Amino acid sequence: MARTFLIYALPFLLPLAVYLAWAWYRTGYVKRHGGEPPEIEKGPWPFLLLLGAILSLGVMATTALTRGADPDATYTPPRYEDGRVIPGHLEEK
Repeated sequence: MARTFLIYALPFLLPLAVYLAWAWYRTGYVKRHGGEPPEIEKGPWPFLLLLGAILSLGVMATTALTRGADPDATYTPPRYEDGRVIPGHLEEK
């Protein structure tokens, strides 16, 4: 579950979180020093969604290209041996 969140949701939501943190900080700054607070509803939402999608695709592509084994490797499923579980793994030929 955590891996799914890190690969899909976190990169997609990261630009939104950064923008909302900036708006929160800027609103506090404006209250202390005067001026106009940022209008969150008029924010760069299409740009944030596009940037989130690009980040998500980049993370998924990096994960797909850097993980795994040789295509000729053989998968050995998990098994119970001598009172302990040996996890599944790929064996190189």
